[in-house]
Amino acid sequence: MTSLSYLVQKATNESLALIVENYAQNKKLPNDLALSKALGVSRTTVRNVIDQLSEIGVIKKNGPAKEILRKPKKNDYFDISNEPSSKEELIEKYFLDRINTGQLLPGDRFSELDLAKRSACNTITVREFLIKFSHTGLIQKDPRAQWQMVEFDVRFARELAEFRRILEMNSLTKVLERPDDDPVWLELQQLLEEHKILRGNPARYQELAPLDRRLHLAIQGSSENRFIRQFFDIVSFVCHYHYQWDKSDERERNVIAIDEHIDLLTKLLAKDISGAITSLDKHLDTSRKTLMRSAHG
Repeated sequence: MTSLSYLVQKATNESLALIVENYAQNKKLPNDLALSKALGVSRTTVRNVIDQLSEIGVIKKNGPAKEILRKPKKNDYFDISNEPSSKEELIEKYFLDRINTGQLLPGDRFSELDLAKRSACNTITVREFLIKFSHTGLIQKDPRAQWQMVEFDVRFARELAEFRRILEMNSLTKVLERPDDDPVWLELQQLLEEHKILRGNPARYQELAPLDRRLHLAIQGSSENRFIRQFFDIVSFVCHYHYQWDKSDERERNVIAIDEHIDLLTKLLAKDISGAITSLDKHLDTSRKTLMRSAHG
């Protein structure tokens, strides 16, 4: 078993995917700072990734330069599908719980050291998580190692909803171009069946979140664009975890979303292009209205 952390393994896999995408155009990896931003990790983690890529012979280090020697192979990737609960997952859960229970509110400041002590994680793990989470725009770094919760306002919600519509509509056309034997159709069929089961048990409405994530990930994943995937992570957090969410009508919202998902999945599986576009448009409009209500408090 590898001694590398889950974060390093995940970042290594993402780096290998980056090399695959750019191998024909570029024979060198970007510098550490650019890689840090692209992967959403610290430069310390980037250096561990570079060491791993060098060790398996994908790249060759020559001072600060990193020459790509070959295209990655399947066995170069780490299998993280069954990764046990990690420190990275622990700090994420702890941090989101503090937000959801009102212990962290807009304007509140907190330190990496305090989070590390309270979550039983080390400061490096906490820092890695906060750097990645800061891409949501909901926290920002302050001087003296302090972080601050940022206001989730109407403008943020409006911009998020508008950009989400552009990306998801583009990704929807990519899904509909997939051949009949593409794995995405099997995933969408499975999602439809799971949604129908959930719809028949309204009391389990809180189980929608993981289904929602899988559905929108299947749609956006068809674009095969890593920047869209990074944006997806932001939307997923804001829609399911952000700290000003009004839960008073959560059950009603989720039931409506389940019905909209079922309609969208049915149209997609029928290859009904105009119907799928109309269905997704309606679903995104519902989501936009919910976000706007939330931003208004």
